[in-house]
Amino acid sequence: MKVNSTKLIRITMAAVVFVMIAAGQSSLHAQNKEGSASSQSANRLVGAWETTVTPRNCETGEQLGPSFNGLITFNEGGTIAEYAANPAVPYRTPGHGIWASNGGNSNYSMKFSFIALTPSGAPVGRMRVTQVIELARFSDEQTSSGSFVLTNFSGVVLAAGCTTATAARLTL
Repeated sequence: MKVNSTKLIRITMAAVVFVMIAAGQSSLHAQNKEGSASSQSANRLVGAWETTVTPRNCETGEQLGPSFNGLITFNEGGTIAEYAANPAVPYRTPGHGIWASNGGNSNYSMKFSFIALTPSGAPVGRMRVTQVIELARFSDEQTSSGSFVLTNFSGVVLAAGCTTATAARLTL
């Protein structure tokens, strides 16, 4: 009788341990799914986007020059790779920068910079662009507005202004 009772206790303990492990795995799986959904909504901006940028008068909002096209990629982890065909700065390096959510899943801030060059490739200065992005709900479209400052490498401002932009996510 003692053997059966010991065996029954071992089987019961094994079953309890099994149930605890299974319950723990289910809980972890639910947390991971919840965490990834939260992470996914916070990272709705991640991906490649085709942009149209319009230079604006900062005071009146009036368009100052022709709109131009570009590409921007928002990477997981908050980095940016950017390039645009701006006729005002035709010689330049690719842009690199950072982005972050401003809370929720539709409002973001970004900042990137690139080196403006002469036609012969000599560096002129650093262009810094700052934008606030509004990502349309349930959409692969966004709008943004912000400013830019071109400085020489001593920090003297060579040009400054504002822009608005629209963008559409590249999809398959």
